Amino acid sequence: MYCDHLGVLLFCEVLRELTGAFLDVGAMLKQWLACLFLGAVNIEQTKYLNWNDLNELLGPVVRSPKTQRRQLTQSAQEATLKALFVLNARRLGTQATTDLYLDPHTKHYTGIQEVLKGWCPCIGHPDKAMHCDFLHTAGGEPLYFEITDNYDDLRERLPGLIKRGRQTLDWPLDKVLTLIVDRAVFSLETFEKIQADPSLHLITWEKGYQADGSWPADKVSGKMVIERSRNRANDKRIYHFEYIDEDWSRQVGMRRLRVRATNPQGRMVELAILTDDPDRAAIDIIRLMFQRWLQENDFKYQIKHFGLNQMVSYKVVPYEQCVKQLTDRQVESEAYRVLADQRRGLKREQGHWLVEQERSARHAAARQKRLEQLAEVGMTGQAPEFIVEREQERKKLMAAQTRHQIASQSRKTKIDALNEKLAALEVQIGKTEKEVSRLTLLVAQNKVRLDSRNKRLMDVLKVIARNAFYKALAPFKDDYDNYRDDHDHFRQLTRCGGVLQPDTSQVTAHLLPRVNYPKKLRKIVERYLEQVNQSEPKMPDGSERRLIFRLAKRSDFQLTLMGS
Repeated sequence: MYCDHLGVLLFCEVLRELTGAFLDVGAMLKQWLACLFLGAVNIEQTKYLNWNDLNELLGPVVRSPKTQRRQLTQSAQEATLKALFVLNARRLGTQATTDLYLDPHTKHYTGIQEVLKGWCPCIGHPDKAMHCDFLHTAGGEPLYFEITDNYDDLRERLPGLIKRGRQTLDWPLDKVLTLIVDRAVFSLETFEKIQADPSLHLITWEKGYQADGSWPADKVSGKMVIERSRNRANDKRIYHFEYIDEDWSRQVGMRRLRVRATNPQGRMVELAILTDDPDRAAIDIIRLMFQRWLQENDFKYQIKHFGLNQMVSYKVVPYEQCVKQLTDRQVESEAYRVLADQRRGLKREQGHWLVEQERSARHAAARQKRLEQLAEVGMTGQAPEFIVEREQERKKLMAAQTRHQIASQSRKTKIDALNEKLAALEVQIGKTEKEVSRLTLLVAQNKVRLDSRNKRLMDVLKVIARNAFYKALAPFKDDYDNYRDDHDHFRQLTRCGGVLQPDTSQVTAHLLPRVNYPKKLRKIVERYLEQVNQSEPKMPDGSERRLIFRLAKRSDFQLTLMGS
């Protein structure tokens, strides 16, 4: 039988593994994971899939979006999330992983709910936002994440994030981790806390570092190069680095690496890296820091191909229901902030008039001095033209002085009025409570948090899909050796249709890609399918039948139109 989506069987290993790990919700998780591989990045987009064929490939499936959403809510339990994270970590083989990239990926929220505002890099200014704190391995694979809002910034969220990450991934508390982070955690207080934790190290940029142009060659600690491939494995670009390894003067125990990096075009930049790890090799620190683009690129990739920024659910939780879960702190009260803004505005206006008054007074003094000079000059014996010119100048100066007196009196009246307003405002500010409970303030403002449970479950599946895709791609990528379109070719192969030839003990999947492969590419795909067949894959429908892949041609089949 002809079958759409036949290529998704190339991921049969992870689909079967997911089913076996969850006896109750495994079938549903398997269905959603298969849909992600096929490009349906949310439940609504599954309407474009062929459900009859998916039933043949996966076993019984649920088509109704309403039923799927209900089951998503029922499945989004902490136990399920933990098991999915553990499964993802096990598939990546991360028990020995110690270096982790950390980034608070931000999703701009454009809905009507009263969500807290935070910095949104995509629009360049603060607005309603949702933060996804991601941990990636040093190879760029997403490992663990949490979804939150801007109630706490990353520096405050960091200890809890690491603690819960250890618990979820079943890592021992004394396992030493190294976090590679951008400037988001930069603060002396944060550095002190990390220095006090023997199981945690930090590598980050020095915020505000400015190269002064001096680079003492006698203090250079070492040099190194980093190679990056462009379009092929052998198409290397070489980046040169030299560094000065020194203590950081602003905090005892912190180490600074001043680095000069030169790209293949000869453009040089100077940056500074901070770390609390005194024993880590400088070349390792520099390599880790300058390869953070792996994590940034992965966010773009997940957004484009796996729908990382999809909201999934628009349910919210009022802050009044979150009071017991959050640590409260004192913040500036709304009434005090409004009065303080008014005071700043009045002082700004007052300052403007005071400056204007002072400037006008200087000009008036200069004009008066000029009038005195003109009065000292005798007119006897002077030419008529000179006398007329001097008289015109004197009249202009006198008129300007008259205008100054009128304007000065008007400005003085305004300044006096502003002084009275400021005095009254100071009295009002003195009677206003300066600080209030932040939680109380948020409750009074009807602020809410997005209920991220459903999104987190779906995003874990997206992370698993992303990592499974890269794992399946690896042998094809090495053989094809063209980084410009290897992902696209492989993605088209995994989404192609074909002819399904079932039997009692085995199933043959004749893949029919939509493109006509040139001979070289066809041989590469055939070799890849041979490697897959050698691993003896099995159908993910629960039948345990052996699965055999074959790259077919349309000429291999005869089309017959059956009459009614």
